[in-house]
Amino acid sequence: MAVAASTPVIDVPLLIRGRVIEPDDDAVEFGGRAGARFRTPDPRRYAAELVLADADDLHDLARTPVDEIIDFLAALGERLALDRNPLMRTAFDLALEAGDLTEPVLQPIYETFPRWFRRELLEHAVEASVGKAYLDGWVPHGGPGARTRVRAVGTRTVHVIAGNVPVVAGVTVIRSALTKCDCLIKAPSNDPFTAAAIVRTMIDLDPDHPVTRHCAVAYWKGGDTAVEREIYRPTRVDRLTAWGGRSSMTHIQQYLAPGIELIAMNPKLSIAIVGREALDDGAGMREAAAGIALMAGRLNQTACSSARVVYVECDPDDGADLERLERLGEAVHAAVESLPAFESTAPKRPDPQLEDELQAIALDDDFYRVVGDASSAGVVVSRTEDPVDFADRLANRVVNLVPVADVDRVPAWLSEATQTVGVHPPALRERLRDALTLNGVQHVKALRTTLDGLAVDDGSRTLALPHDGMEPMRRMVRWAIDEG
Repeated sequence: MAVAASTPVIDVPLLIRGRVIEPDDDAVEFGGRAGARFRTPDPRRYAAELVLADADDLHDLARTPVDEIIDFLAALGERLALDRNPLMRTAFDLALEAGDLTEPVLQPIYETFPRWFRRELLEHAVEASVGKAYLDGWVPHGGPGARTRVRAVGTRTVHVIAGNVPVVAGVTVIRSALTKCDCLIKAPSNDPFTAAAIVRTMIDLDPDHPVTRHCAVAYWKGGDTAVEREIYRPTRVDRLTAWGGRSSMTHIQQYLAPGIELIAMNPKLSIAIVGREALDDGAGMREAAAGIALMAGRLNQTACSSARVVYVECDPDDGADLERLERLGEAVHAAVESLPAFESTAPKRPDPQLEDELQAIALDDDFYRVVGDASSAGVVVSRTEDPVDFADRLANRVVNLVPVADVDRVPAWLSEATQTVGVHPPALRERLRDALTLNGVQHVKALRTTLDGLAVDDGSRTLALPHDGMEPMRRMVRWAIDEG
């Protein structure tokens, strides 16, 4: 997307283990994915310094007790308040301009950053994922008198993070610190400053703390081989965590070699499944509509966990059933439009291609009904058991309701590419959850049944949970054995 010449250019420093390198005469200017302009020091000049060449230099962090790291992170969190930290304010302003989220949705995300660094949350996350004892020393295994001991050892990591939801930057800092890993974060173009704001605040707090001395943040344009060939070497990197779309994941795999383990946060889609209760006029339909609206509309449908297709228990050969399905579609559209602004708003910009698709299928009323549009919110009601051909491109709060006579068949249609499945009612979720997870689904959840009493959810409860079918913190460490 072209960036207007009048857009101010924001300076984004390189942060390398306690050092702050501001853009100077060698600065390189970049554009955000959706807007904004920013410049950084030439990443090619500093590429070799961004990673930790000698693994022996991890000793200082390995010797730091986890409790001390938690103290440091908790103190850092207190300094990340949006209304008191100019760096976080700059990060917010730049993410607002460069990304897809609107201000009412984005602002609560930044306001809740300090909550992710709460001491009790960090304690739970490290114990549930790895265990303090394993990170701080060698733990006996095999019963009384056993000579075998196990330890979790921090590694040298690179994180190519996503920018659709800025909390990913904070989560990456937390996970790296708690696992005593050296960490290089490649900032995304749609959120180029949040990771830098957090780590710059860390430097202000204590530039010599072992956690600070093992954090680096940089931006370079993906595909810049002059930078990436310096970084992605088995002699310098042990773990590579990559979030992204199919093309970026394919690109990064060319750098994999024995010695570099990929922790892949692959592109995902999510769906919902609702039982026949959703077709009951009255409470049943209202509950299902509320749940679908929230799962599709939250974060303006930008997250991997956002529903795009909803399979509804409905006989596509029964005209009366299809009429009720259309009424459900109208109820979902109304519920999306009723979501509070901190959950969802009309999107920043229309999607002309998606709007063209909606207008085209609206003419085919034998197979589809369309409610709404791609500029605010929309629902496509299929009249057969097939989702629309462009289901993977649904965005801007547009969801596809698909009738299925037997919803027990749906799990077999899914794969590892399906991240989250919201299911309503609870009995149906319990019936389907084993089949869903056997077919690759990583997260099965209940749909919320009312929009009443919605409050901002900071999402921090997910820090200690598996993500994309794995436990990232357990993957980040190296599990070592000492057999005496």
